[in-house]
Amino acid sequence: MTGSEEILDNKCHGKFLCGVVEGFYGIPWTTEQRKLLFQWMNTMGMTTYMYAPKDDAKHRAFWRELYSVEEADNLTGLIEAATENNVTFVYAISPGLDISFSSSKDVQCLKRKLEQVSAFGCNAFALLFDDIDPELSVTDKSAFQSSACAQVSITNEVFEHLGQPEFYFCPTEYCTSRAVPNLASSGYLNTVGSKLLNDIHVLWTGSKVISKKICIKELEEVSSVLRRPPVIWDNIHANDYDPRRVFLGPYDGRSPEIIPYLRGVLTNPNTEFEANYIALHTLAQWSKSNKDGVKKDIISENRLSPVASDIKLESECDEVTDDGLPSLCAKYQPRLALKAAISDWLEEFHKARHPPKSVAVATPSLVSTPITTPVTNMAPSMPVYSDLETTNLPTSTVNTAVDPSFINPSSSVLVNSLVDPLCSPEGSPCRERQDSDSDSDISLTTEPMDCVPSAITDSLNVLDSDSDLSKNVSNDSLMQIESTGCSCAINDKSETSSHIVSQDDLELLINFFYLPFEYTSKPLQMLQDLHWLKVNAFLIANAHKENPAQVAEWWETSDRFLKTVDQLQTFFNRLREVPNQAIGYYIYPYLWDMLGVLQTCCAFIRWLGLGQLSNFIVCQLQGPFTWMTKDYHDAFLLGDQEPWCFQGGLQAEFQRMLPMAAAHDLMYIRHPEQLLKNYYSYRPYRPADEAAVYDICLKTCDDGMDGTEVFPEYPQVICDKLIGAIVTLSPEYCFVVEDEHGVIGYAVAVLDSKQFRQRQQLAWRPAMQEKYPKPERCTELTPAEEVIMSLHADVTETPVSVSSVFPSVVRLDVLTGRMEDLAVSKRLLSCALSALRAKGSTGVHVELNVGDKCMQEHYRLLGFALVKNSDTDDTVYLGRYL
Repeated sequence: MTGSEEILDNKCHGKFLCGVVEGFYGIPWTTEQRKLLFQWMNTMGMTTYMYAPKDDAKHRAFWRELYSVEEADNLTGLIEAATENNVTFVYAISPGLDISFSSSKDVQCLKRKLEQVSAFGCNAFALLFDDIDPELSVTDKSAFQSSACAQVSITNEVFEHLGQPEFYFCPTEYCTSRAVPNLASSGYLNTVGSKLLNDIHVLWTGSKVISKKICIKELEEVSSVLRRPPVIWDNIHANDYDPRRVFLGPYDGRSPEIIPYLRGVLTNPNTEFEANYIALHTLAQWSKSNKDGVKKDIISENRLSPVASDIKLESECDEVTDDGLPSLCAKYQPRLALKAAISDWLEEFHKARHPPKSVAVATPSLVSTPITTPVTNMAPSMPVYSDLETTNLPTSTVNTAVDPSFINPSSSVLVNSLVDPLCSPEGSPCRERQDSDSDSDISLTTEPMDCVPSAITDSLNVLDSDSDLSKNVSNDSLMQIESTGCSCAINDKSETSSHIVSQDDLELLINFFYLPFEYTSKPLQMLQDLHWLKVNAFLIANAHKENPAQVAEWWETSDRFLKTVDQLQTFFNRLREVPNQAIGYYIYPYLWDMLGVLQTCCAFIRWLGLGQLSNFIVCQLQGPFTWMTKDYHDAFLLGDQEPWCFQGGLQAEFQRMLPMAAAHDLMYIRHPEQLLKNYYSYRPYRPADEAAVYDICLKTCDDGMDGTEVFPEYPQVICDKLIGAIVTLSPEYCFVVEDEHGVIGYAVAVLDSKQFRQRQQLAWRPAMQEKYPKPERCTELTPAEEVIMSLHADVTETPVSVSSVFPSVVRLDVLTGRMEDLAVSKRLLSCALSALRAKGSTGVHVELNVGDKCMQEHYRLLGFALVKNSDTDDTVYLGRYL
């Protein structure tokens, strides 16, 4: 009998499985979210939910521990809620981190755990051996020939012990790229296929961990090796590997013609629950588009038939078969499915739903009393989390900060999503969170409802929360929610008032957060526009010599880019007002990050519009790996690399288009912990800004503090000394940031500090000496008089050791009392550095008084490092590369 003849047809196994696996790394969903999920699934016609949150303590790290009374009640309630919504609840457990396959104690422990869950009413189970060390321990090697034999043996034994319920198995080699040495010759997979009992389903992710496409030919090969059609564990919408990306696009890259070759599909989507409506809705549509199991051979019979062409013309279907023929399963078209999903998702925006409480942080010693005495648990070792494989991309395109490990253990914080969060005695949510390495008991915590979840954590904020410079930052929140109503309860009553967001708004949002291997036309047009604006910026500088039509085209392109960013900003402002605050809670961090990068791009475009680039300076304007680089572009579109090789997604694509070279760290910023009341725009400095800029300088000149009382008799003198010459002689490299009330900060810069010193001595100092006559006395001077005396002295030259390496100079000050968003300083500095880099600068420095300790720390958090103390010990120089 051939391998293909051994493959069991889907109809022999019953109904096609379509559902969700909660199988990601990170904070699991809450009980209320899962119950809402079951309602969605029932409405959409999805049939199966698999409970497998990687960082839920008793699923993986502490799998031996039995559930407590409270946990049991919650889990039982979940199973009952799933049943009420016609959803099969599959309980999955992952013992592979530290199980001893040859230990009867561990095997008994596993059986007891699943028996306990079975007593809660669960009738479907899964054993997962993904993301573990493929090598057996020394003890297990003496009992089993291979890891496959060990895993299959224990799976078969547990399956039969439980009475042969619906059962799933996830292999360690769960995709083609992890098959050793390859799919067909993998001893591991062939052992699984031949020895695993036929009624046990095998989970498979496709050609890769995250597969761009899944095709019939590959499924036939997989089914031949596994001796059964697989259940696809689909990671196409998973985002736990990249803290800057969330995926809101439709289910795509899988023709409905693969359905007859599968047992089912379970999507493992975004960690952010509310962000998954589109993923689920479109998968449900896809699963119903080939109910009759139209197979590829029917396509072949119609190769020359006009019927296929008619279908193609009538539906304008973009689906084709593996042979490039029009698909007969034309009922599912991703873009049409997306429109239908958006229409339904829009209604979810206008249902009153609150963000979730945080789940409990788990430690080995749990305070909850178990139903029965659990078997003694040995805490597993916890290596650093990684979800990377080695790749063939150039190293400069890969995020080398992440360890490319083959193993994916739990992340550093384990939680317990089956324990209800507690509120503080006063009734308000408590924010303290306990580290998972602590020896104390479990910490039950909640997040304030005006806080957003941790998603973007690449670097520290510019200002630490404990810093003197940030003590006046406003903590007001736009999401004031009663502490007694902070659960994710469902309110099915839509708002009677007009909708705050529209379908067009959601389409715009999805354009910027689409799929891991695909960007949509709108942001791609923006990337092309930004590139075109850079390389054609000389048109503005030489407008009098150029074709007026070309100059007009430059301005039209600029306006198009800025208008789209304004539209996205408008939606961002509306998001905080929608009745469903839970959606804003999850979408906010990603949209905030995207807008931050785009606002910086807007400032750079506005600077180009000043005509500062008279020549075609592509070497400074174009990085080696951007969307406009063919090799990089092709590598992304091909899909042969896992998407984590392109860390940051679309935000990073725009970021790399800025001429910042070595300063991209400024764009990796932790998101605000609260939804912000204000939004900020960045633009080049104008002469009309002088009064506002001087006012900010005075209020920050005393080591970041207000200096108004320090210089009462001459309030402008310190401003004239620190920034006056720059905004007068070098305004083309100055930028401001403003909120709805006006300018709140500036970054003033000089391209060449040596030349600037000469101009300052010739053109600025005489004017200042005339404005501020030299004091008659030389002793007991006031602070203002001391500054005046310094204006009558010769300009101090910048040490050659500084100016030769860091030729440019910058000064940045922000009114922290009006700055809610601590990322403002980094983004403002990015504007100035982009302009300096575009003009060829390779480094920038700041000059500070030795006693300005707070400002030195401020610049250190902006990436500056100590370069040199002055010879007089009065000045300190800090620099950073561009």
